[in-house]
Amino acid sequence: MKNWKYGSTPFILYPKQNIGEVRQCVLENYGRIRYELPFINALCVEIPKERVQRIRTNRRIASMSEDIRVSKLPTRSGGIPLRLPQLRRAPACCGEGVAIAVIDTGVAPHYDLIRPFNRIRYFHDFVNGRNRIYDDDGHGTHVAGIALGNGYVSGHYAGSAPGAALVALKALDAEGNGNASDILAAMQWIYDHHLLYNIRVVNLSLGIQPAQASQIDPLVMGANALVYAGICVVAAAGNSGPARGSITSPGVSSLVLTVGSCDSQGEVTAFSSRGPAPDGSSKPDVMAPGVDIVSLSAANPKGYIAQSGTSMSAPYVAGLAASYFSCHPSLNPLEVKQALLEAARPVAKIPRNAQGCGLLLRTALI
Repeated sequence: MKNWKYGSTPFILYPKQNIGEVRQCVLENYGRIRYELPFINALCVEIPKERVQRIRTNRRIASMSEDIRVSKLPTRSGGIPLRLPQLRRAPACCGEGVAIAVIDTGVAPHYDLIRPFNRIRYFHDFVNGRNRIYDDDGHGTHVAGIALGNGYVSGHYAGSAPGAALVALKALDAEGNGNASDILAAMQWIYDHHLLYNIRVVNLSLGIQPAQASQIDPLVMGANALVYAGICVVAAAGNSGPARGSITSPGVSSLVLTVGSCDSQGEVTAFSSRGPAPDGSSKPDVMAPGVDIVSLSAANPKGYIAQSGTSMSAPYVAGLAASYFSCHPSLNPLEVKQALLEAARPVAKIPRNAQGCGLLLRTALI
């Protein structure tokens, strides 16, 4: 757990009744409120170490959890390289009229996102508070390109929803790390503004070790709240395979569309995390290409790079979800999730907890 300045420690507090009661409790104990999260009825706070036990036992507090560290899912290698011929322009239902929110390390103004017109609808920086769009790690830009790149520079490397708009929320720092509180704050922003920007899909190519059944999992709570609000949440399965039960949070949620990785032969990569989830349910839900995926470079507005990992698989499926919403705007997130699961192609001799319903490609939806 991270130690904050002045000897304070970060926590997420859940009140028995309302946030106002907990707010007063924190202030009475010399704490600092970082974020209020009414969408899950919680507060992200910093509490002096000597006051933690007093707050923990306060009658107004239902429970409290550590504000744990969250990281991008590191890029991995392995399998047969795949240059994603599927990531090309399609004639219809390319995400027009729909926005995808990407919570990650930010986004760079790559030509494939801003030309022939700017599709970056909004940028918010929860890490450094800057106003201009940027990505000091590169992970978020690569992820965004897989979902939304239009191939403007290359004429070839386009994402699975090249007509969609992008809402980029920077909640991870220059090393790809952050705290659950920043991710939840980004989720709260989406919850508050999704109707304004028509955000129908959220991509989370990040993860943490899932909480045990007896504990509160803040990212699962946040992801579930977004689904209940009408937003499809797509999450990477994680890169901790082939160990059993290695799916990261929030991908363990039954409401989230969780994506594992495969190579060009449709074989599950060794690094792709496997299920089941802690509650025994089968995960991931589908798998998508995740080896040497060519997408946007944050360092060069006309450049491309190749990366591997379930971080690359998830935005491909997020783009497919946005494209499906574009053609079927009246559907809810669980209906879109079910449609994508039904479009996936099972791969023989691969366990369900490695592939879910199978390989999902755009060609299955056209």
